[in-house]
Amino acid sequence: MVEAMLEYSEEARVFESMKDDLLRTAPGRFAVVCGRRLIGVFDSIDQALLATSHIFDGGDLAAGAPILISEIAEKVQVRVMATPTSRSLQPIV
Repeated sequence: MVEAMLEYSEEARVFESMKDDLLRTAPGRFAVVCGRRLIGVFDSIDQALLATSHIFDGGDLAAGAPILISEIAEKVQVRVMATPTSRSLQPIV
């Protein structure tokens, strides 16, 4: 069921529409997508998660905005869907 949700989310459709270009320019890295926008491409899942947290905490992403972090690979093995709803109370280092 969760896999079906990921496949049919707007973010997943946007990622799939960009996938060929991303495979040429950034294979093995991680893409962050929110809505119809590519937020960025990062070298590791940790960097993608941290950058997403900073962007969200900085107010650049609305609370409740779905975010997809996906490995850029022909056969994706790592894909995270999140919907952050509250800002950090403590700064992330």
